[in-house]
Amino acid sequence: MLVTLAAVVAAFIRLPYDTVSPGSTRQVNDLVLVRGAQDFPPKGQVLYTTVSVRERVSPYEVLIGWIDPNVAVESEKSVRGPVPPKQFQQLNVQEMADSKKIAEAVALERLGYHVAQGNGATVRAMQPGSPAAAVLKENDVIVAVDGKPVSVREQAADAIKEHRPGARLVLSVVRGSAAPVPVQATLASGPDGNGFLGVYLETAGLQFKLPFEIDIDSGSVVGPSAGVAYALELLDLLTPGELTGGGKVAATGDLHLDGSVGAIGGVAQKAVTVSRAGATTFLVPKGNYAEAKAHAGSHLKVYPINTFDDALRVLGSLHGSNALALPRPAQGS
Repeated sequence: MLVTLAAVVAAFIRLPYDTVSPGSTRQVNDLVLVRGAQDFPPKGQVLYTTVSVRERVSPYEVLIGWIDPNVAVESEKSVRGPVPPKQFQQLNVQEMADSKKIAEAVALERLGYHVAQGNGATVRAMQPGSPAAAVLKENDVIVAVDGKPVSVREQAADAIKEHRPGARLVLSVVRGSAAPVPVQATLASGPDGNGFLGVYLETAGLQFKLPFEIDIDSGSVVGPSAGVAYALELLDLLTPGELTGGGKVAATGDLHLDGSVGAIGGVAQKAVTVSRAGATTFLVPKGNYAEAKAHAGSHLKVYPINTFDDALRVLGSLHGSNALALPRPAQGS
């Protein structure tokens, strides 16, 4: 009876751990629409992929996750840090909204348009005890890092990542309506071994002047990892021919306004998901390549990319792709 009682109790206990499992893929061909411009609906498919996350799981689910090579068990702290769950969800929702706008900007920039404008990187949250928490305040706007002007969030993030732990940064910060003031911070060591400031940023006054109307339907999906897929599909839609060569291509990665592609979480589970969906090509951030390849199986070809142009070069190697010969319309056309 004691064993039975313990088993029943264990089923209802919730631990501070999440499980990350393979999720689903979704072709974005019917999620990206344009109005006011000529479009060329492709036959090939661009897919994004998701993971299935269960929060505060039971001891049984933790055990199953440890046994199943396709499931990751991660502590709440490693996933969300000290950020409260509600705020973490809001940040993920905002990241998806940003990723759609960035995808539009990157695709249109590739076609010769200039659409993204910003006034710096706004501090939205900081990790307690981090270097940022000691010198910054919420709603501060970072307008320069070590003298390099910052107009969008990605520029600040990239400038920080260029430095090693222990490096001392000089941030030019605007508080309220005051003039910019210099603020110094010594970087800690991040999970990836790079310099770590511990700050969540978004672009201040970010505006996109689009030459025509674009609608991307993200549904209930959150986070930044669909950005590469959205940008590829938009580019495919706006150009004659087949960017994918008519095949089924999956892509994931945190796309930045400068075209760089940052690493994302859950890539092992995403590789399994993409393989099950029958895709033949999977574009992943270079930092995720080894893990994705290890879980992709024998029929899925995984390619590492650092930039959006890298993605186009990979697609250009596929039979029937127009990626290496894309036209560039004149400004305002």
